[in-house]
Amino acid sequence: MIVEICCTSMPSVEAAIMGGASRLEVCENLLEDGLTPSMSFLGKVIQKTSLPIHVLIRPREGNFVYTESEITTTMNQIELAKEMGVLGVVVGALNSDHSLPIELLKKWIEKAKPLDLTFHRAFDQVIEPEESLKKIIDLGFNRILTSGQATSAAEGLDLLLKLKNIANEQLTIMPGGGINPLNCELFFKEGFKEVHLSAKGSNRTPKGEPISDPEIIKKVVASASKFA
Repeated sequence: MIVEICCTSMPSVEAAIMGGASRLEVCENLLEDGLTPSMSFLGKVIQKTSLPIHVLIRPREGNFVYTESEITTTMNQIELAKEMGVLGVVVGALNSDHSLPIELLKKWIEKAKPLDLTFHRAFDQVIEPEESLKKIIDLGFNRILTSGQATSAAEGLDLLLKLKNIANEQLTIMPGGGINPLNCELFFKEGFKEVHLSAKGSNRTPKGEPISDPEIIKKVVASASKFA
């Protein structure tokens, strides 16, 4: 079982290590739902831990319909992350009608090779999620991070299960959104092999960013270990 922790600061990275996380998703500006981290922060994380690192590549807050300039920025950020030696990148985009921009995604995938590829929670706004899943599989993504197009993964469980059945191990469906020690076993019992959470505690960085709580992470990791 893989417990992925979203980390936007070094205190959160330290909490993830202390809590026994399996993997880190590194980004910044969680208050804006996560943006591409600075290369200086990413470098510090790489120096700090040998845990697998996936990097969120998202050039700005807001929707997932990108301009040519933002598309180029994303390409450059993927290249930089790859040069730094991370395991994977987390990307996503939509057309204005919320369909998938297949040709654009192909370009990003080609740039990212041979890194592990996650399609991020832009999926929660995509039209025809079951058909879109098939297209994402065909593109060659390794996983989709999604709350099942609901406010939280628990509320989106029905769609998450449909997606997992369609994927049939061709791709990993990783639930994320509101996962905590009280509801995580819901996903483990249903056979999900990976979960994603930020494990927000009561502490904040000087910028007001929530810091992951190692005790929350330990509880989720302990629950996951029952289903290994």
